[in-house]
Order: sequence, then structure tokens, then C-alpha cells
Amino acid sequence: MKHINLDMVRVTEAAAIAAAEWVGSGDKKAADKSATDAMRERLTMIDFSARIVIGEGIKDESAGLFAGERVGKLSEQEPRYDLAVDPIEGTRPVGISGPEALSVLAVANKGSLFATPEFYMNKLAYGPQISEKIKLSIEDPIKVTIRKVSEVTGKEAGKIVVCLLDRPRHEKLVAELRAIGVKIKLIQDCDVSGAIATCLSDSGIDLLCGIGGAPEGVITACAIRCLRGDFQTQIVKKDGSITSKVLHIEDLVKGPCAFAATGITNGSLLRGVRYTPEGPVTNSVFMRSISGTVRWLTAYHGN
Repeated sequence: MKHINLDMVRVTEAAAIAAAEWVGSGDKKAADKSATDAMRERLTMIDFSARIVIGEGIKDESAGLFAGERVGKLSEQEPRYDLAVDPIEGTRPVGISGPEALSVLAVANKGSLFATPEFYMNKLAYGPQISEKIKLSIEDPIKVTIRKVSEVTGKEAGKIVVCLLDRPRHEKLVAELRAIGVKIKLIQDCDVSGAIATCLSDSGIDLLCGIGGAPEGVITACAIRCLRGDFQTQIVKKDGSITSKVLHIEDLVKGPCAFAATGITNGSLLRGVRYTPEGPVTNSVFMRSISGTVRWLTAYHGN
């Protein structure tokens, strides 16, 4: 896997640059198609055979990439890798020039990534500053979780920051968190970056919880594994009920993995694509689970 590290970043860079052309256009479908086409084209240039396990095409009625699709120069051979891709994590902010849009990709060995036909997962993410001391449970009432976080971090409830998507389905959860007295960071989109933020000591975010996309959940698991945090999920059925089975990070991604992301619009994790007379400038992050290495990359792309 190590030999394709930089190739993974080139894939997300290409998709982000293509998507950036549509920032503020109001046409998120065109943006998604452009980013998807750019990602697919770059993937075909890599000297490997990989299978798309997680894609956003069917869920969002977008341009693909679709689960089961093979990519790479050696795509006619048996796939060696599993890929989880999202050419635009946050099509809405791209359309309205909003924050936090990313192009993301995760890679693992064949047969390593979890796949589900369901669209949503209930999620709990937290960083190594907590996971090294205690293992939380997504099944616990939120007040119990906050009490445990307070005990291991030494923070009073009022200093704990919880991130979740701003959705009507979270009204009860938000009310419970307000009653406890924690600080809440509501985000409109892009819970991948919100989950990653729990692992970054300077982000100020302690937990991410609530229901978000299932494909994004698998991508998130790869990033959190690289960052030595913890991530748990439960599948949400089509009727809105949450399954009792808890999927741990090892269930979502088995063995070594890597994660790459490039900013499309400015966000808390990465700056968006910027344009200069010499060409676009991108900001990316690349992580590997085996080494725990995290690389922050600025690239200058010629015209």
C-alpha cells in the first residue's frame, strides 16, 4: 500500500480542483459530476487494481463512482485493494460557497472495508486523548458518556464540546446535551471532518455523535484508525430505527488502511482550493494507520 501513497493524494487533489470550479454556482450535480470524472480519470492512471466498495453515486443519484466498479491501470486483474471514495464530501457547501467541503478517499487491502445497503449510521467518535484512557460505549445514555469524558479529561461539562449535524432528527439529543450543559457545535454538512477533529488536540472538539451517512462512516473509520482515536456505529434501518448491534472500528476497516483528503472550500481541517496566476493551490492531508504518520501537504499546480 505504501507505494501508492502519493497517488492517493493526487486523486483527491484532482477531484477538489474540478469541484472548485463550481463553488458558488448553485449547481451541485454538475460539481459532483466534474469531481467524480476527475477522480475516476486519476484512479485509472495508478498502477494497481482496486474495487470501489463505498461510493456515493446511488445514494445521491450522482455520477458515481459506484460500488463494485474496478479502477486502476490493472483493473482487468483481480482487485488488490478496497476503496471508499467521496469526490465531494459536502456537495451543498460547494453549491453555496459554504465551508468544510472535501474530496476524500480511503484505501485498505481487499476484503477489508465494511459495506451496507443502508444509508445512515448512528455514530460516536472521539480522539486518542480519551481512547487511551477509556473505551466509551455508543449504547450508553449521553449523560453517562459526558460524565466519563469529564472524568478522564478533567473538564467540567461546560468545557466539553460535542459536534453533531444540525438536523431535525437530533432535536432530542441536542435538548439532552443542553440540559447537561456541554457546548454544542452544530455543523450543516461534512461529518467526516467533524469526526477527524475529535482526534486533533487543537480543534477544541471532544466528541462527535448522532446520525450521519453510512458511506461517510466507513471513510471516517479509516481516518480515525490512522489517528489512533475510536469510532463506533450502529446501522439505521430504512424505518429510522437503530439496530442494537454495535460496529466497532475494527468491524468497519480490518487491518492497515490509509486516508487522503483535499479541501475544496475553506474549513476547520483544510483550506480550500485557491487560485493564483500560476495555477491552483491545494491543501491536503494524508494518513497511514501502520505508522500513524499524518502529512499535511500544500501543492502548487501549474496552469
